[in-house]
Amino acid sequence: MLKPYISVLITLCLIAVCARGATPEAVNKSIGMATTWLYQHQQNGNWEELPAPDPKGKNRDAKGGQFTGPTALAVLALLNTGESPQDPRIKDAVDFLLKTPTKGVYALGIRCQMWAMLPQTPAIREALKRDAGFLFGSIKTTGPGRGMYDYTPNPTGKSYSHSRSQYAVLGMWAADQAGGDVPDSYWKMVEEAWRRNQDLSGGWTYANPADTKWQPTPGMTTVGVASLFITQEYLHAPEGITCRGNDSNDAIDRGIKWLGDNMGKFATDQPYARDFVYPTLYAYERVGAASGYRYFGGIDWYEKGADWAIKRQAADGSWSSATPDAVPQLADTCFAMLFLAKGRAPIAISKLHYNGINGKEGKWDQRSRDVPNMIKWVGRTIERDLAFQVLDENASLADLLEAPLLYISGNEKLALPDVEKIKIKAYIEGGGILIANADCGGEEFTASIKALGKEMFPYTEFSELPEDDLIYTTYYPRSKWKSKPSVLTLNNGARNLIVLFPQADPGKAWQLQDSKSKVELFELAADLFLYSVDQQNLRNRGDRFYVPEDPSINVTKSIPVVRLKYPGAWDPEPGGWRRLSNTLVQRKATTVPVTVAELGKNELGTAKIAHLTGTYEYKFTDAQCDELKKFITAGGTLIIDCAGGNSSFVTSVEEMLTKAFPKDKPEILPPDHALYLAGGGPVDPVTYRSFAIKNGVGKMNVPRLQGITINGRLAVIYSREDLSVGLVGQSVAGITGYSPATATNLMTRILTYNSTVEEPKPAAPAPTPAPPPTPDPATTPATKPAKSFFSN
Repeated sequence: MLKPYISVLITLCLIAVCARGATPEAVNKSIGMATTWLYQHQQNGNWEELPAPDPKGKNRDAKGGQFTGPTALAVLALLNTGESPQDPRIKDAVDFLLKTPTKGVYALGIRCQMWAMLPQTPAIREALKRDAGFLFGSIKTTGPGRGMYDYTPNPTGKSYSHSRSQYAVLGMWAADQAGGDVPDSYWKMVEEAWRRNQDLSGGWTYANPADTKWQPTPGMTTVGVASLFITQEYLHAPEGITCRGNDSNDAIDRGIKWLGDNMGKFATDQPYARDFVYPTLYAYERVGAASGYRYFGGIDWYEKGADWAIKRQAADGSWSSATPDAVPQLADTCFAMLFLAKGRAPIAISKLHYNGINGKEGKWDQRSRDVPNMIKWVGRTIERDLAFQVLDENASLADLLEAPLLYISGNEKLALPDVEKIKIKAYIEGGGILIANADCGGEEFTASIKALGKEMFPYTEFSELPEDDLIYTTYYPRSKWKSKPSVLTLNNGARNLIVLFPQADPGKAWQLQDSKSKVELFELAADLFLYSVDQQNLRNRGDRFYVPEDPSINVTKSIPVVRLKYPGAWDPEPGGWRRLSNTLVQRKATTVPVTVAELGKNELGTAKIAHLTGTYEYKFTDAQCDELKKFITAGGTLIIDCAGGNSSFVTSVEEMLTKAFPKDKPEILPPDHALYLAGGGPVDPVTYRSFAIKNGVGKMNVPRLQGITINGRLAVIYSREDLSVGLVGQSVAGITGYSPATATNLMTRILTYNSTVEEPKPAAPAPTPAPPPTPDPATTPATKPAKSFFSN
């Protein structure tokens, strides 16, 4: 049992209540302003400072050797913000670049990245091949600069810098990713150069420390780390497939440590030597994306960078450095746009860095490029930039839940401390899905995951994912796979909670980027990801559905709810009620304390509101039905929903209602019922999940709640469609029910209605009239019989 669950869960929630950086809305607005500014400064289809190359210009600026670089950088920034390649302004710029060659290393490196993002027409492929060929032939092959680059082709010259070289490496990487097939000999030369030139401190400066007076900088250290991540992908992937321990790269580790130790120099108004602030922003994004690290030195690099950049943006939408080392305004603006746009990519999956009970690091990262390679393939397939993150025991629940999938791998028996188990359980209950891979088919690891699932969710067991499951039939059909791997799942009857690969070891294929012979393992990853977000509900980084506790709010009202327990899956989504209570605290200063009563044991007491849900078939006993009837007769309100819209539980509930209330049938509440207006304000638009709509539910966009009125009071509120999974907030597929926003809104109104509605008061008895005086025949005149109403 996870005994300290509640206290640790509260701690995890409180960690998330902290100052946030720029909001997703602020980021979107900032990018929109910059996009407008960029288009306004396009001249004759391009963004060049001069109408033609200037051979006499300084090599380091956009003139002279780097002609076409500004235009390529502008197009690259616009494409990464989501602008269409078919936009006439983009097409004009691309036509200019197709007709205008260059030999500048900066320009070529950026052009190759841009070509790789465009639809691969014959002309684009030829341009990419040509520019990559220039870069390939421009690398220095001898002397102290071997493996580095100059401003323009100069293979045997002595002049070089890390700044020039980084863009060449990025260009060659883009060309290879687009099918250019760069030989390993090139990557070996690049890796040797960057390793050779690393400072003893772990950072990088503009050249080998022996060749320059400059000290290491954040800008050059980030590009050094990013370059080594690229070479590691090509040269060291096979080293991680034998399950002999965690993969490691000392040069990368020391570089990341340097970045963490020097985060005070990142995104700050305090200048330092060789401080190219906006190119450095973009370089941090590349390291963050490659490493998966959300934090350097305990600081969220994207939150800090985005917050700082947006505050520095000019009113016209541009950015410009105010330092002696400033680069042109257009370049600064493009680099800021690239940071904001690429850094906000949806986080699709987290990789869990776990430890054992003895504090010893677990074998969590034997294939260091498994998850990044897999998510890169999925992103290309669905044509969306996707990100991953690495999180450890210090991660908040909010950070964990920003990704719909949590990946854990290993080949040995897990000995997780309770705090790790509690974190995983809270993540799953909060709407996430745990993906577990037994590296090298490790049986001890598989047994550990099964035991962990049983400990956390004892009412269900692992089983083989059915061939006709939504995961296998909606996106990449399993029926077309040559090899059909075993996939075990733990399911609460509404959604998958844990997915386990006991033998297939997709992590190996992902590590090796073997998407040709093992394509089904990549398609399986895409199936799981698209299932986890219902194919369409991607959230940019920072756009969170998780609602943490906020102890700073003064709660003024309480709506107690009793959850009804019975043998079986009575509580498939406990995280939903926690989220709903936190939501009401923030919106209405109202808390929803939840207690549990075992149905049929007369534990309801004086409760006013009770909630009953489930996912599997269950036969309610006579004692349970009698208790519900007694509860309602005493003035209680019963809320029932069928979690996930599970048809088996629908049948069980309706049999129970017939037994408990044989004379009262549930009826659809009219759209103008007072319940839908509870709390004030108009009813929000009612939306349903895609699976519900596909199956003919919710096409009219009206709520379908049913009710049973007893003694003039709405005593039972019943929903065949799911509310419980919706309260959790995650848009997982396969749910017959309301969208998370609508489910939250409906349950809020149900609770508000039942906490404010007054029970009908019985009419006061009519007063007994005084007896008429006895008539005195002597004084009373004779009268005719009164006519009846019908005789008038």
